[in-house]
Amino acid sequence: MALLVVTAVLWSLSGVAVKLAQMDPLAFTLYRSLAGAVGLALFLPLTRGRRPDPRWMLASMAAFVLTVTLLITAMTVGKAAAGILLQYTSPVFCALLAWAFQGRRIGRHTLLAMVSASLGVTVMIVGAPAGQGAVGPICGLLSGLTFGILILILEKLEHLAGGQANPCLIVLLNNLGTVVVLLPLCLASGVLRATPYQLAIVLTTGVVQMAIPYVLFQLGLRRANAVTASLLVMLEPVLNPVWVALFAGERPDAAIYVGGAAILAAMVLEVTAPAAAPGGGRPAADT
Repeated sequence: MALLVVTAVLWSLSGVAVKLAQMDPLAFTLYRSLAGAVGLALFLPLTRGRRPDPRWMLASMAAFVLTVTLLITAMTVGKAAAGILLQYTSPVFCALLAWAFQGRRIGRHTLLAMVSASLGVTVMIVGAPAGQGAVGPICGLLSGLTFGILILILEKLEHLAGGQANPCLIVLLNNLGTVVVLLPLCLASGVLRATPYQLAIVLTTGVVQMAIPYVLFQLGLRRANAVTASLLVMLEPVLNPVWVALFAGERPDAAIYVGGAAILAAMVLEVTAPAAAPGGGRPAADT
């Protein structure tokens, strides 16, 4: 449990890193993924598992690129708290996609979670103060959608590998894919220039906020059940705006507090849903 708490704390540093670095979101995402990939490559010899299916791995890389780019953009152009909280709508999107394309049943817990999350999103977008713009919240919500897609793809990769996929290799390839996709875009738009201060922040973030907590998360999952892990890592969206407020001076508005509480309530409902439905059906929440 201590490992999972530390994981959530390290993951929650993304918002304050984005605000302190003040970089173009594409460049920030590129440098962070590059540093994260290097860090994960160092841990790769210590991990085990099968190589992922190439076709589905490409789909995973595409979904990962969209997810991280949209999230960093949301936290850069809007409130960091809104961006990270809106990304936590991903289990709801995941359940909807699993129902639409895989025929999975949506249980009562998931339905309640959908209602709560929908209310939260509505409050955060409609209740945002005038002049803030809708780009940040929309990117945050889209990152939740693409993250939901990513979850289903990762599940497919695990299934194709017989439950023995190498998760460290998958995350490493996802980060390398991000570098490959974003590098030409950053070169074309001329946003790669950064001061030593900015580079120090973003490269440290790639190692401390991506590579290290991933390894800690894997170690924590060996000793804690999935529900406990899911609840503990929800410290991330709670702590993220706290660090931003303390070190970057950005305060969430009332709509973020109310809408964020509804989204967090939805996630609690989702992760505490029954593992299996009566009659043998598997709820979409289990993804």
